[in-house]
Amino acid sequence: MPSNASDEEIEALASLEADYEPDHKPRASKRKPWMPDLNPTQKRVFNDANPFILCYGEKGSGKSIGAEHKLVRHCYENWDALGLIITPSIRTGKFGVIHDLETLILPAWEDGLALEWLPSKLDPNTKDRVLKMANVHGGWSTILQIAIPYAEAIPSRIKGIHPSFVLADELTDCEGRDYFTLVAAQLNRRRHINGPQQYVATCNPKGPSNWVYQLFIEEPLDKDTGKRDENFSVYHVPFRENAHRPEMANYLDTLERAIKGDPIERARLVEGKWIERPTGDALFKANYSPERHVIGSLRDGTGITPVPWAPCTIGYDLGQVYSAAVFMQLVPLEDNAVWVVFDEICHLNEKILYRNMAKEIVGRILDWNRHLGKKMSWEHITDDSAVNQWRPGGGGSFDAWEFENEFNRAGLIHGIPQMKMVGCPKGAGSIEARVRMTQNRLHQDTLLVSAQCPLTQEMLLMLEGKKDEPLKPKKTARGMIHVFDAMSYPMLKYELGGSSALGNAPVSVIHSA
Repeated sequence: MPSNASDEEIEALASLEADYEPDHKPRASKRKPWMPDLNPTQKRVFNDANPFILCYGEKGSGKSIGAEHKLVRHCYENWDALGLIITPSIRTGKFGVIHDLETLILPAWEDGLALEWLPSKLDPNTKDRVLKMANVHGGWSTILQIAIPYAEAIPSRIKGIHPSFVLADELTDCEGRDYFTLVAAQLNRRRHINGPQQYVATCNPKGPSNWVYQLFIEEPLDKDTGKRDENFSVYHVPFRENAHRPEMANYLDTLERAIKGDPIERARLVEGKWIERPTGDALFKANYSPERHVIGSLRDGTGITPVPWAPCTIGYDLGQVYSAAVFMQLVPLEDNAVWVVFDEICHLNEKILYRNMAKEIVGRILDWNRHLGKKMSWEHITDDSAVNQWRPGGGGSFDAWEFENEFNRAGLIHGIPQMKMVGCPKGAGSIEARVRMTQNRLHQDTLLVSAQCPLTQEMLLMLEGKKDEPLKPKKTARGMIHVFDAMSYPMLKYELGGSSALGNAPVSVIHSA
């Protein structure tokens, strides 16, 4: 319906619902304990009473199916409930959500509780669909699906509709937060609803700049306290929880073939990552290839393990809001040496006390020592400004000195040797040198990354150079420059002869716990 639709056209929706009012009372449903077949994350979503819920994930993860079961539950448990389904296109509704409801979701409820429901009817003018289903109170509830392809059409399309539940499908394909603010504002106006009235959205992830990411993930987080607004729930619904279903047997292989050669789409649709599409200024675009440089599978829990005969290195870039630690090892092969990134701990755009960061790293060191069956030798490398420059504010301190104290305090009770941060030169030209060095290693395939290090992978895909200084990384709110610094400090330190990070054993691949 166009945004300038008349009241008569808008009211046709109410007429359609009236025309579709069943001429009989629904048959009584079975009064017995019953639950639909849900995966673990779907079950958490099903029972979540928070007003605003986002379910995102890779293709085929079952995020929409879980949300649709929640919609049916609401309509079943409440008298005269109105469940509103918002889709970005008519096709998405007819062949997506409505198809799921009529061929999978409602038949399951019919089998489980003898729930009566009537197939959807189409308004030929608005292309809206209305579906009736019985509720536990002996009456009918309504599910209404409407398509809103443009944000400008939202006010007219939802005029006069007072839903008690909203399911927004494929929300990242909708152009702007009016799809949330204007639609969610219609909730809590319907009478006789006892349960929570909720806005539940499903989507495949896109980039962190997408409004859905900002609204549900970024903005509810208080960066000063680290606490989230408890009204907003966010669930990553992983494919692995849905992979056991027979219809999923060949799905992932087909999807992998379809998006082969597009690492961004693969990261989004296969791994469920929120990742931007790099511009032409991406520093490592011409050199980095996930097919060549990433070892293992995030889905299968495989990746790189360090060899037990060589020292490990942790590169740091520490700060008050952005802190990154990248776990690395330099392993010699027959004709060269290869850097491997096997772990990472990164807190980007969030405040974390050095005490807590140090405890995390100590814990990870203990995990790797246990996995390898020995106390490994660990080197700790950061930039020399963190070692040599006084940071004012908060009483003033050297970042490295402050972190060392926290690390040594946390490690003392576990028998971890006292650490001493080593500084890597960060003078004129050092940034460009680290960029060129990374480009060369990628070109020569002498820098490999574990599949269990998603932020390092994202950095190699996304880090952009400045327009006027193309070999200098651009600072962004996402903070990928800090991951780059943490990874590249140890490599430059070794090139300058200041690191003992050389081992004598081949790289191996492990199944991570």
